[in-house]
Amino acid sequence: MNCVLPVALLLAWCIHLCAAESGLREERIESTVVGEPIVWHGFETGEPAESVAVATDIDGVPVYPKDRPADYWGVRHPGWTPALLNAKGNPPDITFDPGREEVCDIYLGLRSVDPVMTFAIRLSSEEEFTTITAPAATRTHHFDFEFHWKAEAPMRGEKIVVRALGKPVYIQYIKFVPRVTRAFTALAPEEHYTVMREGGRHFAFPGVTQVANGDLLAVAREGDAHVCPKGRIVLSRSTDLGKTWSPREVIYETPSDERDPAIITLRDGTVVCSFNTWDSWRGSSALRNRYAADTAHMEEVGWGKYSGSWTMFSKDQGKTWSERHLAPVFSPHGPVQGPDDALYWVGMQGRDGAEVTLIWRSADLGLTWERFSEVCYGPGQAHSASTMVWDEPNILFLPGNRALCTFRVDYVGNVYQAASSDGGRTWGWPRKVNVWGYPQQLCGLSDGRLLMAYGYRREPLGIRACLSADQGRTWDMDREIVFRHEGGNVDLGYPYSIELADGSVYTVYYYNDRGGDCYIEGARYRP
Repeated sequence: MNCVLPVALLLAWCIHLCAAESGLREERIESTVVGEPIVWHGFETGEPAESVAVATDIDGVPVYPKDRPADYWGVRHPGWTPALLNAKGNPPDITFDPGREEVCDIYLGLRSVDPVMTFAIRLSSEEEFTTITAPAATRTHHFDFEFHWKAEAPMRGEKIVVRALGKPVYIQYIKFVPRVTRAFTALAPEEHYTVMREGGRHFAFPGVTQVANGDLLAVAREGDAHVCPKGRIVLSRSTDLGKTWSPREVIYETPSDERDPAIITLRDGTVVCSFNTWDSWRGSSALRNRYAADTAHMEEVGWGKYSGSWTMFSKDQGKTWSERHLAPVFSPHGPVQGPDDALYWVGMQGRDGAEVTLIWRSADLGLTWERFSEVCYGPGQAHSASTMVWDEPNILFLPGNRALCTFRVDYVGNVYQAASSDGGRTWGWPRKVNVWGYPQQLCGLSDGRLLMAYGYRREPLGIRACLSADQGRTWDMDREIVFRHEGGNVDLGYPYSIELADGSVYTVYYYNDRGGDCYIEGARYRP
């Protein structure tokens, strides 16, 4: 007798079988995701009610009640927008209760007018206002825009307070995008391998490469804590494709803090290690006192003596290393090898009070560098708490003379991505993609797909990755890979993936268990 399986059951079985053979298994987890936006414009409900005057538009002209106060909040419903909150003079602060209780991202729908529109806004639990000024408009050209005001704000019990500043105020709506918890089926590695771990030690920012003889080399920063003068670059080796690892050895150390190492093997077998050194503890009086001897040494020799972005290389598969060489730019995942075999390193540099994302090129293993191209620019790091900052960029060259550059944007949480169609010479402006997590790293696979791995610094804390089958134009979040999802705190992430010679993928990352130290872990699988 023939037995015919239903198509859905057959598909589910195939997916299960493929997962089992790939070193990945299906796991049901709960995760925070973005819910449906809620647009709110109930400005008539503002308090104090006596300061609110609601206008009736007649042929586009607002007609307010005659008994309105001298300084008032005007609420209109003109034809070109569902609602409009304006201000006349300097009315008292107005408070709104939008009735939201979720954790929300908050966006403000605004109109840029002439003279410049400016106001101040805060949540009721906050002490300080945020001042928002619109981009410049002209007398004949006004335009609408949306401003991302808050990321993941707990709204239970919160109200919104708006203050006029003697300027035009054109608020059209407040949009709440709730963060909701949902259960979903993810792919998880069958095995996790400990790369570097020791009680009382802090390991972070790993990198991994496969050298010519098939060994895997992993590098990481080892220190006392996330910030301290004891940071040093350590290396471990695996001869069994990442299952077991040799005792770590120190390959670079100074009296300052070495951080963010990366490691790659070039096509000719040369191994390049990159990292950065800076006086990370200098800005904390508590840490300066805790590490008094280290602080005294730096004050004697001069802060910044050892600082910089560095590369060094090995011609014997990581057994010995060259002297360090200074690089003009830095990002944590280090340089990549381009189609022309040169090194390309993307990172940020200050210019005229802004941060510019630049790509530098070296054709001689980092001995000399030339400026190659500019990707984008934005506000400096000092504004990162409330402004979009393009941080920790990562570049990948693609077939067809294309290239991608991804960015960490803490303020939003989503990855932003810029694309080039001329080999990285010119770039489109970064756009937000549907991947939430940071920092991120791109890995090209031999079958043409792309793998992006990223830290997940919201509940459930962990490490994740996703795939793209169209060179990064879209990312498949329905089959997300979740390496870990029970982290103890946000001191985790920085995953780095490579495709091995046998077609499998090895991903390293740093992680912490609840109440435990940070350590380096790896996973091998076939996505």
